[in-house]
Amino acid sequence: MAKNIKKFVNPKFTRTIGLGPMRRLLERHRDALALDLSILDGDPAAARAVIQDFFAGPEEAYPEGLVADLHRIAELGDADGLRLLLDVADRLCIAIAPERDPDGGETCQDPKHFALRVFLDFPLVFETASDMLAMAARSSLAEYAGVEEGVEAELTEETKTAFETAAAKIFEMDHRGCYCRVGWYADADEVNLVITHGSLVRTTPIVDAGAERVISFRAAEHAVLSYSALAGRLKIGGVPMARRAEVAKVFATTMLQRPEFFAAEDAQNLYTLAPIERVGCGFTFNHAFDPGIREVQIVAAQADLMGVNPRTGQPRVLRSVSSRDGFDSALAG
Repeated sequence: MAKNIKKFVNPKFTRTIGLGPMRRLLERHRDALALDLSILDGDPAAARAVIQDFFAGPEEAYPEGLVADLHRIAELGDADGLRLLLDVADRLCIAIAPERDPDGGETCQDPKHFALRVFLDFPLVFETASDMLAMAARSSLAEYAGVEEGVEAELTEETKTAFETAAAKIFEMDHRGCYCRVGWYADADEVNLVITHGSLVRTTPIVDAGAERVISFRAAEHAVLSYSALAGRLKIGGVPMARRAEVAKVFATTMLQRPEFFAAEDAQNLYTLAPIERVGCGFTFNHAFDPGIREVQIVAAQADLMGVNPRTGQPRVLRSVSSRDGFDSALAG
């Protein structure tokens, strides 16, 4: 169990969360739950004590599905998550009214309670916010340049379904299961995709009914795609290197109807130092094409010694040397 899950279901949470939402969460996993939910029909204080003891107990007693639910809720169960959930609800034109106390007065909105409420009552808002969080977490993306700019993606139910079906086959071939859900989000001229899929199967020993056994489970993982029609570029994150070109081709085939759009030999050669290598240390930047650029200053440089991974045959960095200087001396070393 991840530490943030234990922290999420701490005694303060179990003392303050409504028993109604907690019951609904636990009932999602009734068949695998080592807890008699009839306790919730009795004295509230006694029910809270039992729930608190359950979450304070051994992690092996938590059903796998409950672990997954709690992990997702915990990701959005803070102040930033609350703001994201409200922003998403506003964009989707879904009203989430503030909770009221028994007398109709305003209550203090705890982010954890709110995240659980949205998870149970507003699944579309929760799924979208979860996708947005996954998208923001991907900072390192591989880029593919198309053969031309200005090619719009065709976003119809038919093309979306075709992409999701083809993507699911890729992840299944990669031993990541059959599940695949794609969230589609337009942003100006960009189309952003968040693909939720399974991970490789993991096994862990647990104690169940007084005996040891080993269970297998498949966690959920996210891949991110972002296509700019204006630039004709596709960014891919969270996809194994060996599968990126395949995913790019699926996108080009289903969404652009041009299978070879990202298949040029230099599709990933977006940035090059070849002109500098040809000229040598006397090179200069030419920015006459953009009158908005007044000058260019190099403040950091990195030199990598490259080699080949003997197991995969792929290039790898053996050693790096970095230099930073704000006074035009970054390349002096």
